[in-house]
Amino acid sequence: MRIDVHAHLFSTAYIDGLRTVFGQDDSPAGQDAQRLIKWMSADPRMTDLEGRLEEMDRWGITMQVLSVPFHGALVRDKPAVVELTHLANEMILRAGRAYPDRFRVLLALPLQFPELALEVLDRFAGEPQAVGVALMGSAGGRPLNDPAFFPVYAELERRGLPFLLHPISPPGLDCMLELNLANVVGFMFETTLAAVRLVFAGVFERHSRLQMIFPHLGGLAPYLMGRLQWGYERFPACNENLKAPPEEYFKRFYYDTVCRNVPALRMALSMFGIEHVMFGTDIPFREDIDPQLRDLEALGLSDAERRAIDADNAARLLGISLQTSGYRLSPV
Repeated sequence: MRIDVHAHLFSTAYIDGLRTVFGQDDSPAGQDAQRLIKWMSADPRMTDLEGRLEEMDRWGITMQVLSVPFHGALVRDKPAVVELTHLANEMILRAGRAYPDRFRVLLALPLQFPELALEVLDRFAGEPQAVGVALMGSAGGRPLNDPAFFPVYAELERRGLPFLLHPISPPGLDCMLELNLANVVGFMFETTLAAVRLVFAGVFERHSRLQMIFPHLGGLAPYLMGRLQWGYERFPACNENLKAPPEEYFKRFYYDTVCRNVPALRMALSMFGIEHVMFGTDIPFREDIDPQLRDLEALGLSDAERRAIDADNAARLLGISLQTSGYRLSPV
């Protein structure tokens, strides 16, 4: 059994909604959004639910946890944010309801309007398909450690809902519009910066049961861990909100396998442990699923370790039953 914790699906209505908001926006964020809209409009894998099921079967993926890389996180107009949030969640919830054995959902939240984010949680978090939320690297131009967002983190902790930290518009985007550098490197900077801010600001110290999924194998964080430790030791701003070194908080997070580099996979496994790494693909933005699977094979893991990455860890974190087809959740 294989659970893909990092997968996306969109509706044409959502793409049209993005076009309405960003179609005439000539800012760097607007230009990058227009690039994505063009990509999403041209690739049927972005919106084809039946085709997705066939693709999952082809790669042996039993279940996908769907989320939306939510450009609505950039929008400061409240009515527009409400509409984009509705359109983003409508499609993935529809997929989850139609195929409850194949899909779960990470809800899009309009975090820049915390009261709206809490309303979305109140409305949809009780649905059996909803197993968490997706947050972007910033919200309405504010960093994720803005105290205005703390009530949302408290509610996620109370409900036992993890969040996926997903990139959408990296700082310095004006230097990345050429050569698709936002996709290639910028997104890794965005999520790493956001995660470090959350840690140093004490969000995970304050909310010790709050769980985060750090995609793309943790961005740059594993490679920068020594520098984060130095900052913790050297600068009061990097330690005044913490009771433990930064690596201890990063060891609480969960990481997906979207990487395409075997030494990096080995490094993450050695730093964070088998029990904190989960299978992911980034479908439909990635088509290189076969090489990703070959990289996992190259690790030479035991059957139990591979089961943990393929399904057990995700099932434990997200509360997904593995009773189908005789498969049982392995103790970790």
